[in-house]
Amino acid sequence: MKSTEQEQLFLDEVYRKARLLEYDKREAQKVLYNRRVLARRKILTVSGITIVTAIFALMIRIGKVDQWLCVLLSLLLITAGLLIEKLELLWGLENKG
Repeated sequence: MKSTEQEQLFLDEVYRKARLLEYDKREAQKVLYNRRVLARRKILTVSGITIVTAIFALMIRIGKVDQWLCVLLSLLLITAGLLIEKLELLWGLENKG
């Protein structure tokens, strides 16, 4: 084998490793971005549910809500929780696909 062939093989291997490292770097950046997006979604979901629950608790405490409205609000919160869970599962499938 000539030295130029050996040098070319060596350079091909170096370029291959450089492309692989660049690919790994881009994938790591995507993972970090996805983690930030998921964390933001989780914070918005939890804070939204907490705020709505606090408002209704305050209304109950003040006496502006009767028993039937409490039952309806409870059903609304349960439905909202199930809907949010379903949306999170759909978002998870979108990110995989």
